[in-house]
Amino acid sequence: MQVDEIISRVEQICKKQQVSHLLLYGSYAKGTQTQTSDLDFAVIGCDDVRKVAEEVDLIPTLKKIDILDYDKCKNVYLREDIDKYGKKIY
Repeated sequence: MQVDEIISRVEQICKKQQVSHLLLYGSYAKGTQTQTSDLDFAVIGCDDVRKVAEEVDLIPTLKKIDILDYDKCKNVYLREDIDKYGKKIY
C-alpha cells in the first residue's frame, strides 16, 4: 500500500471517529523519510484515541503507524516539533 493510500485510510478512520484535526508529523512531514520510516500522526479533539489506534492497526501495510493524542501530549519539544513541521491533513 502506498503512503498516500495509508494517509487517506487514516483520514477516513479519524473522520469516522469525529476527530477534530489530523496532522502528519515526523520524517514524512519534513520530507526526510527513508524506506523504513514509520508514519506519525497527531490527533486533536479526539474522545477515544485508543479506538482510532485500534482501527488504524487494521490497515494492511508493512509500515508502522503511530497515533499521538496531541491534547494529552506533555512533551513540550514534541509539541513544538509538531507545531513547526506538522502537515495538516484536515
